[in-house]
Amino acid sequence: MDYKTVYIVDPIRGERIQMAKFLSEEVITVMTFISPNDCFKRSELINCDLMVFVPRKEKNEIKHLMNIKKRFRKTPVIFLLNDDFPDVNLTEITENGFPTVFKASNNEKVREIMLGLLAADGLPPRTEVPHPVPISKEVQSALSPRPE
Repeated sequence: MDYKTVYIVDPIRGERIQMAKFLSEEVITVMTFISPNDCFKRSELINCDLMVFVPRKEKNEIKHLMNIKKRFRKTPVIFLLNDDFPDVNLTEITENGFPTVFKASNNEKVREIMLGLLAADGLPPRTEVPHPVPISKEVQSALSPRPE
């Protein structure tokens, strides 16, 4: 599995960071943004594989998502529903050029959809990170338990 990039768009900083920590994986880069327009300002640097969009009244509404360029609308979008937006009309969004859209009611559902899209074969095993300072054999023998 190649490295994947997930964008989280939520104007509330604390919830955005909590979601990023929850979704983080070794092979997935998570980036957070306040608005959807911020995501694609420097699109030549990093390609987005998935966007998690949290709609909020008067801050981050669905109409803001419709302002992004058509070439970026191919990116799959997961809408995380909340008290401000308890439901989203996915057919209307699909008609506006977003072919792959999903709804999620909580962070666990977002993670389930994300892994289904980005890691359909499962995540690779975590890599073993060696100790940064090699320990000599004398020190290892001194640290080993002594018989009584």
